[in-house]
Amino acid sequence: MNIKTVLLAAALAWSAAVVAQPSMYYLWKNNATGETVCEPESPGKDWVKVSEQTYSDTECKVPL
Repeated sequence: MNIKTVLLAAALAWSAAVVAQPSMYYLWKNNATGETVCEPESPGKDWVKVSEQTYSDTECKVPL
């Protein structure tokens, strides 16, 4: 194998590992209704993060 092939294989393996990382979810609370949801980003303007704790699942039950 030549060096270009090795470098290309290493780059592809690294990029696959980056893509395979789990999403980070946060627990959000609506100031108006008190409702809570688990989302990776704010659902809107009336929503605030309950804490900086991150979760790996969509129900915010498995901390990272």
